[in-house]
Amino acid sequence: MAARVLFLYPHDYDATTATRRVLEAGRDLFPELKFLYWARNGVPRETKDSFYDGIQKEVFLKVAPPRSLKVVWITLIYQVWLLRKIIAYKPGFISAFYFYTALPALVYKYIFNRRCKVVYDPRDYFAVCYIVHPAITWVLRLFDNIFMRLANQVVFPDKQFFTYYGMFKMPQEKYFILPNSTEDCYDELINADIHAAYNIPQGSIIIPLIGYFSETRGKELFFKVINMKPEGVHFIVAGAIRDPSDEAFFKSQSNVTFLDKIPYRKALWIMRESTFVPLLYDAASLNNKYAIPTKFYDSLMVGTPVMVSFEQEDVYNLVATFKLGLGIAYNNVDQFLQNLIIFRQNTQVFNRSNLRTHFLSTYDFSLFKQGLHDFYKKLIH
Repeated sequence: MAARVLFLYPHDYDATTATRRVLEAGRDLFPELKFLYWARNGVPRETKDSFYDGIQKEVFLKVAPPRSLKVVWITLIYQVWLLRKIIAYKPGFISAFYFYTALPALVYKYIFNRRCKVVYDPRDYFAVCYIVHPAITWVLRLFDNIFMRLANQVVFPDKQFFTYYGMFKMPQEKYFILPNSTEDCYDELINADIHAAYNIPQGSIIIPLIGYFSETRGKELFFKVINMKPEGVHFIVAGAIRDPSDEAFFKSQSNVTFLDKIPYRKALWIMRESTFVPLLYDAASLNNKYAIPTKFYDSLMVGTPVMVSFEQEDVYNLVATFKLGLGIAYNNVDQFLQNLIIFRQNTQVFNRSNLRTHFLSTYDFSLFKQGLHDFYKKLIH
């Protein structure tokens, strides 16, 4: 009899492509699968994506106000909710996505069911995602490393763990490195005139701001540039805008099209039709300094160059080495505008075909799919 399987999330189950990648690689391994997730806006996730049809889903609905002490308290309540649901379901296998779900999974394993296998899939290195006192960072890093040590297996998004983050040695057979990339779906994207679709003046170049938006992802720069209204430049904003005042700002601007959350493939279509994709993250957060953003892979897949900050050391090194886009100093408006001119005047050409070739040969999820399938299979069977 196949083991019951739980996937645990601290947000919507399709907030990233992590779930899709695991299921594309090993859906046959999870005949009895259930998602436990936290709808942080208090509304259950409704998606028209048939990919998730037939999967049981149970949702935690308490609203999580961003950047508040209340969210810490609600997070603790969510840990208890998860543990109760896990105990009631009696799984034989748990995949815990992100730091916030690891503790309940491991408590269940070591106190209630030693035979349960736990895969910890952190996606990000929690302790370095936020700018806090170094002592707090050290404690959080220690806990995260303990979670990794106690889990049966770990999925890393890159080699950051071994270079910057790891506190304990880990045998090679215990982990799998899966870049935050995706499988090539370029040929599945719609072919439509994006200017006509969103009533954007023909001839305008398009700059997309897609996904999570915050102060640490270029907010100051984008607000200044949008207010300056550079000629022939239009912004498309889509994704998780937690601050209502930010959303109000975008909706009030004549050079911005605001779309709220959109399906993944529509986001890829917008990125494909854009001139470049800005990935400007504040490197004061060590995770931003060393991480390779998911949209970096998405951009290469659709053949669109990126703009990153010089301070994002690892991704800027890739961008500069393989000529995948341009760099600026973080929040430097003058350099951003200079790069806009470069793109508009086409004085520096990025061969989109070369960008896709680099993606297909290096980052395409199909290169990792069989290995991920085997990684899960050896735990479940």
